Amino acid sequence: MSRNDDEPRTERPRRKRRSIWFRLARILVLFAIVLIGVKITGVGERLFYWPTRDQYAAPTGAEDVFFYSDGHRLHGWFLPAVGVPPGEKAPTIVHCHGNAANISRHLVFVDFLPREGFNVLIFDYRSYGRSEKGPLNREGLIHDAEAAVDYVMQRPDVDPDRVGIYGLSLGGTIALAAAADDERVAAVCSIATFSTWKGVTGDYLPVIGPWLTRPGYDAVDSVAKLGDRPLLLLHGTKDPIVSPRHAPIIEAAARDAGVNVTFKSIEGADHVNWIDSHPEMWRAIVAFFKEHLGRS
Repeated sequence: MSRNDDEPRTERPRRKRRSIWFRLARILVLFAIVLIGVKITGVGERLFYWPTRDQYAAPTGAEDVFFYSDGHRLHGWFLPAVGVPPGEKAPTIVHCHGNAANISRHLVFVDFLPREGFNVLIFDYRSYGRSEKGPLNREGLIHDAEAAVDYVMQRPDVDPDRVGIYGLSLGGTIALAAAADDERVAAVCSIATFSTWKGVTGDYLPVIGPWLTRPGYDAVDSVAKLGDRPLLLLHGTKDPIVSPRHAPIIEAAARDAGVNVTFKSIEGADHVNWIDSHPEMWRAIVAFFKEHLGRS
């Protein structure tokens, strides 16, 4: 066999290998460009928020309320405390819901509180539910929670010295940050909350997730600013959304700062179905707020 006969058999595989590596290199470069763009623009944070804007009516006994945050008109439901005589002020709890849907899907996490003697304000962040559209980022949602606290403080049926805040999942991070900046909030309850934004993205996408996620307003930093105000942390051991590993990290940060923190790990509870499957969780919330806010 001549030398010329050998050449086609050796050159074709080499060209094919070079073509494959060149294509892979192009894909990697494009992927890197996309990642850098996501990091620079902050688009990645938008993935934390999943609002819906369904049509829904206020439940029986609830008052449709509106207030403003950064110029955005926000909507909420005010649920009056049961058994409180007209004209009397009652302890009040502001609820910061999780990252998906709107208040119509989150009512179940607070509807047990009015019958225990608490007013409740559950509200929608900007771009959620019937609230006006606005930029979705952690600073904006924290401003919305702060505006909700401002709103209840001005109501004649609210005792301003007995206002608490309660957040679930992402709402826990938002509630903690709002309470850290507002000493009028007397007690804080946080459920199934992540310790840091980078930490929770790392749970889903190691290395790349934390690199894409900017720091700031982490729960571990917010709890350190609560001073002598009481904090309740609850987390289910079977939570598939926010790993149970986060709660002890938040607890440790609170203890290191001298905060009066109580942490309860609820065996077998998951991220949201605990309201039916593990009533000890909502009972713990009631007991905590009764102890620290009391009843009228």
